[in-house]
Amino acid sequence: MKFLGRIAPVFAIMLSTASAWAVDTLSVSIPNSFYPTLQTIKPRLNEQLNTNVVIAARSNNDIYKDLNQQKLSSDVMMFVENPQLGKNNINEFLAKNSQIVAASQVVLWCPNQYLAKRVSAQDTIAQSNIKTIAIPVSSNRVNQIFLKNVIRVPAGTKFISTQDSLTAWRLARNQQVQCAVTLDNWLRPNDQFLRVSAEQIILRGYINPAAKNPAKARQLLSMLSSPLIQPLMMRATSFELAQDAPKIKKIDSSKRVRVG
Repeated sequence: MKFLGRIAPVFAIMLSTASAWAVDTLSVSIPNSFYPTLQTIKPRLNEQLNTNVVIAARSNNDIYKDLNQQKLSSDVMMFVENPQLGKNNINEFLAKNSQIVAASQVVLWCPNQYLAKRVSAQDTIAQSNIKTIAIPVSSNRVNQIFLKNVIRVPAGTKFISTQDSLTAWRLARNQQVQCAVTLDNWLRPNDQFLRVSAEQIILRGYINPAAKNPAKARQLLSMLSSPLIQPLMMRATSFELAQDAPKIKKIDSSKRVRVG
């Protein structure tokens, strides 16, 4: 009995610590292409929030499915705004109740090919003799903006389908394609690229009403959108993501654009 009396306070402390740790864990769902960046700055987030930030990389489609069904798997749901993936009432709700974290523009980036810039992206592709371009899948907002602005490409130009804009960036960075349709956030200051459209890709964050610590969730989103963290996100992207080159899958460009 004396032994039990001695260890009882120890168990009480352990239970108290475990309970506190559970409260201080903040789960975040984020699109796959933004996961490496958030993972890189996670130690700083943990320190400043005094919280264990647990990051789950998911497809933007899956995150939207959770939002549409109102079955949220994380305390913070981060998603790339895409009205085509959301139900009308959900899109309206998110526009009012989510926070803009970051914004990027779609670019044609050509690290392995001279870029003869012309007035339009399609003329630039033709004049630069570009044969291979990595581009995100059709459900990706980057793809949709690009093809809305680039109606025709030369018959000899092939599109390589990728999961997202970061994967497209990696293919070009690893010299597996000449160019990539990607985001300007992935680029370095001296990179040569062509801005495709003034339309923005917007990363938003929505706080789960059932979040255990909504104050910490709000603080996280504020930190990610702050001028102090944004440069860290950009530097992390520029220098640490040229890895894990995926297998190339060629697609028929005529299925995506008119060839002429």
